[in-house]
Amino acid sequence: MRHDLIIDFETMGQDVNKCAVIDISAMVFNWDKMTSNDPYTLADISKCRKFKFDVKQQVQKYGWEIDPNTLAFWNEQSKEVRRNIAPKSSDLSVSDFVKQFTDFLIEAPTIKYWWSRSNTFDPMILSRLFQSQNKLPHMEQHLKYWSVRDTRTYIDAKFNFELKKNGFAPCENDEKWDSVFKAHDSSWDILADVLRLQSIVRAENDMEQIKV
Repeated sequence: MRHDLIIDFETMGQDVNKCAVIDISAMVFNWDKMTSNDPYTLADISKCRKFKFDVKQQVQKYGWEIDPNTLAFWNEQSKEVRRNIAPKSSDLSVSDFVKQFTDFLIEAPTIKYWWSRSNTFDPMILSRLFQSQNKLPHMEQHLKYWSVRDTRTYIDAKFNFELKKNGFAPCENDEKWDSVFKAHDSSWDILADVLRLQSIVRAENDMEQIKV
């Protein structure tokens, strides 16, 4: 049974070299489950592990930046989204995150591939966080640089690059999905892409799509 990892960051900017990080969600998944009688569903949001960061500490200690336009974007979001990204006493320092994420990787099944939505953002930020603590080899022991994969390209390729909406609803009922899915939440973003990969695999195997 092959296990893969998927990650997604929420950040305070778009510059992978210096943006402050709000949180990262990660989920280990396996492809056999996708074609089983017990496929992934919305209930698997509970399998997404979220690590939330102390943004102020990143700015003060590392000089990482809060982009004004990105901050304005977050301030325009719903009350729920703003509440989720607001500072909390439980927010992690970068060093604590690296320790906890390393433990997460150690405890997880062996990961063959690790996925993100575009490989020029999330993997580079994760590497920067580990590099800042001189722990990049610890990350690379579990997440090989040659094993990173991109969900956006995978999905586009499956549709011959003619798909109008790469982030399609991965279930039978689009309206129901739109009412349940939580935008700008890293955990929901990774679960959505796992469900999209599953939707493609199940269609290729003439299997019924999940219901929401």
